[in-house]
Amino acid sequence: MDLTKYTWLEKLRAILQRSNRRALFIVLGLIISQHLSGIFTATQYLEDIISRNASIILGYSDMICLEIVRLLSNYIFALIVDSCGRRKLLIMSATGTIYISFLLTFYFYSPKHSSIDFAMSFIPISHFLLYQVVFHIGLGVLPNVFLCDLFPTKLKGIVGAIVVIFDGIIGFTASKLTQVITDNIGVFENYAFFWISCLIALVMMLVWVPETGGKTYREIEELLLGENFNFLNEEISTNEMDIRRI
Repeated sequence: MDLTKYTWLEKLRAILQRSNRRALFIVLGLIISQHLSGIFTATQYLEDIISRNASIILGYSDMICLEIVRLLSNYIFALIVDSCGRRKLLIMSATGTIYISFLLTFYFYSPKHSSIDFAMSFIPISHFLLYQVVFHIGLGVLPNVFLCDLFPTKLKGIVGAIVVIFDGIIGFTASKLTQVITDNIGVFENYAFFWISCLIALVMMLVWVPETGGKTYREIEELLLGENFNFLNEEISTNEMDIRRI
């Protein structure tokens, strides 16, 4: 099917084909995982407690440190993404966010732990910074990488538009929902929600997200079609598929 000769409506129909539909489900699921990982709320909370409690100079230093951590995390990702594999990094990132969101849930469980004075102690802030690292080595970048890997070239434009619109809607909804939970229930419940969301995201990654590194689009499409859908043992499955072809 030569998509260059078709209208945007026919390209939408092409997206509904089995492999493209699964690919879209995976990318949208990763976008949801990004926003429900708690990273954006954690960043806002860290900036808030720094601005309220630190001096101007110390506050600027902490925010500079936060940006440096983000930059280094992205640099580390660029160095290891090809050697480690996209799927492994994604699972590592999700596992890290589960661990840190659980610790923050524990910190905020007691009323005294949710106070600003406690929040300014070293341990919670160090975990907020670690949150940045584990997020940016996987969840922060890889959804866009999978967008490029899972779709044919001629569909990437329209799929990108769908993803951008969906990302805006989910981002707005998640930020409003987070504020409502914090104001009406509490910070502890907020991070408990993030923790559960990260657990669900990890299950989705283990079950549905394939390894796309070093594969052609045809090989990736076969994974999505279910011809080689055993993501936990991809090397053996690939060999078995080659034998079947012979």
